[in-house]
Amino acid sequence: MAKYTTIKEIASKLGISHSTVSRALNDHPRISEKTKNHVRNMAKDMGYHVSGTANSFRNQESRLIGVIVPDLSIHFFARVVQGIEDVLSNAGYGILLFDSREQMATEVRSIQKCLSYRVDGVLAAISMKTDSFDHFVQLTKHEVPLVFYDRVANFLSVPKVITNDYEAAYEATNHLIQTGHKHIAHITASINLNNSNNRLYGYMDALKDAGIDIDENLIHYYELDLSSIDRFVTGLFHIQPSIDSIFVFNDHVANYTVNTLHRLGKHVPEDISVMGFSDEPIATYMTPQLSSVKHGGEKMGNLAAQKLLSLIRKEEPLTNEKIVIHPELIIRESTKSH
Repeated sequence: MAKYTTIKEIASKLGISHSTVSRALNDHPRISEKTKNHVRNMAKDMGYHVSGTANSFRNQESRLIGVIVPDLSIHFFARVVQGIEDVLSNAGYGILLFDSREQMATEVRSIQKCLSYRVDGVLAAISMKTDSFDHFVQLTKHEVPLVFYDRVANFLSVPKVITNDYEAAYEATNHLIQTGHKHIAHITASINLNNSNNRLYGYMDALKDAGIDIDENLIHYYELDLSSIDRFVTGLFHIQPSIDSIFVFNDHVANYTVNTLHRLGKHVPEDISVMGFSDEPIATYMTPQLSSVKHGGEKMGNLAAQKLLSLIRKEEPLTNEKIVIHPELIIRESTKSH
């Protein structure tokens, strides 16, 4: 169970009444500035967070779970949330949903809100811009159970539910190789993301195992800057005139890549094949329909929520466990045999 500092604990430390502490924290005019400062400093030192709920819970349970999503506009994450909600609602929990919109600052504020509402646990996938994890460490200091899903901080000793991104990328790249592609570029997301790097490693190892040299000029981190994809794709045909395929980090970026190729007068898959990742609905709405990798969002949400409930109920100890979901390759019209 999460352990949050209470007003009574601050009062006990300072040797004053809990009503004085409460008034001081609420800037009551009858409390001296000296007392207010003492109370505020002690509250800060003890990691106190003002409750965002109207009630104080006698049993220290809010029955609320914080869910942090990096981009709710991506269908995969919406499916994850559906999977989470199915499990938690059946267990009598509500969710506080936060969309970090791929910004670390928004993610940090979301964690502060979770602490303010004294949530019983947090499920999180990190943003593309997250390069520091003190806000997640703060959760562990309060013994707030934390489970990462999809995008994780590997060094934090908490459970993680992930796709085998390495295996998926290896299989996707190997499919391109087996169908006669020899000059394969890769567009990935951010060096800060574990799944981005794991997909890159899968891509590179598939090339190496096939005896194909890795050309770093054919690898691009787009870092949320779609215009960089225009520059990269345009440059590809100068760097490697024989380029015959591109493996892309996710389906939305793959769709953008296909449109860029069309603007350059290239036909998919006649001139160049494109492979996506995530099997988003857009994969079947595109022309041509996109070959992709399916990794079930709802299943990931189910597993992450079940693991969090086990921690909250103390049914198992907190460990650095990884629960791995194995993906499925979906071949459609955007890739062809050469």
